[in-house]
Amino acid sequence: MQIKKFTAPTLKDATMIMKNEMGKEAIILGTRIINTPENLHTKLYEITAGLDEYGQKAADRQKIITHSNENNNSDFLAELLSMSEKIYQGKSKPKKMIYDIYRKSETTEINKNKTPDDIEAKLKSIVRYLMEQEVNKPVVSSIMEQLKKYKNFLSNDNLEKYVLSCLSSLILTKGLEIKSDKKKVVAVVGPTGVGKTTTIAKLALIAKIIHKLDVGLISIDTYRLGALDQLRSFAEVSQIDFLAAYQPEEMPGLLKKLNKKDIVFIDTVGRSHKNAAQLKTNLEFLEAANPDETCLVLSSTSSNKNLLDTAKRFQSFDYNSFIITKIDEAAMLGSLVNLTSATGIPISFLTNGQVIPDDIIAADQDYISGLIYTSQTVQ
Repeated sequence: MQIKKFTAPTLKDATMIMKNEMGKEAIILGTRIINTPENLHTKLYEITAGLDEYGQKAADRQKIITHSNENNNSDFLAELLSMSEKIYQGKSKPKKMIYDIYRKSETTEINKNKTPDDIEAKLKSIVRYLMEQEVNKPVVSSIMEQLKKYKNFLSNDNLEKYVLSCLSSLILTKGLEIKSDKKKVVAVVGPTGVGKTTTIAKLALIAKIIHKLDVGLISIDTYRLGALDQLRSFAEVSQIDFLAAYQPEEMPGLLKKLNKKDIVFIDTVGRSHKNAAQLKTNLEFLEAANPDETCLVLSSTSSNKNLLDTAKRFQSFDYNSFIITKIDEAAMLGSLVNLTSATGIPISFLTNGQVIPDDIIAADQDYISGLIYTSQTVQ
């Protein structure tokens, strides 16, 4: 396997450099934040990526599968079966396809002495199941390509573990770095109804209670009825300083008032991603504030198409990560891996309820892949 490292000021840039040099079939083996030798206070994102010996062929197949979005599922399964022949070295395939839903809890019940035909039958079942969880075809294809590296180790009792590991490797995550010795400004943006204000209250209270930071809040949501009162009431109860901005030119002055805070969160107006004029108004506020980090909040209950469309239309905000809300309400969560794979932008938090600050989870690759695969409601 060819292994290379890529560094850039943002994780998104590092991912783009990796894809440009190694292709979309490259596998992300790990990510980390490093200091530059010239300035220890300057951070860079480093991605370790790998490319197997079938990389070029994988790229060709990826193009075929991406182009075949208009084809039906049977065409896609035929393509995957063609790939699986290489995994099992041309062994004959079972005549009957088994489409049972396999969950991790069933792994220990599988007979270890099953033949390669049985493994492939289960693999076809897993492929169908992932697609039922709304995992996009190119992502499923990428998982199949990764499984080739482990063809000598696959068996009925470990196949699902390898699938989960491959799925996990395709999910990008990052933490919200908070340091008490340097002020940080974090803006939260997103469309209407995704839970931005509740999410920002959770983040603010976690920063105050768990990280012992001095927190400030600024709201530019002066249009929605009751929005200011909602966040102001929370700030009073939580003993967090709260300010409101009515015009973009007020932002520098408000931030100066909160200059001694360790971290300042900016709550924005929920805007339709299809209303360019309203998005521009929000952008003017944030350009005046110049936040250190911007998080795009999206609801997991939205369709794949809507999530990707919203992510694209909010690109002008130059957001650094996603916060995914309402995972307790989503019927399936395959859209999460589709989102990070398509955009190269990581997920930082998940929310699973309205309780402040309990119902929020720091994003973790293995945790998210487990949610996608088991399709279990998070409580």
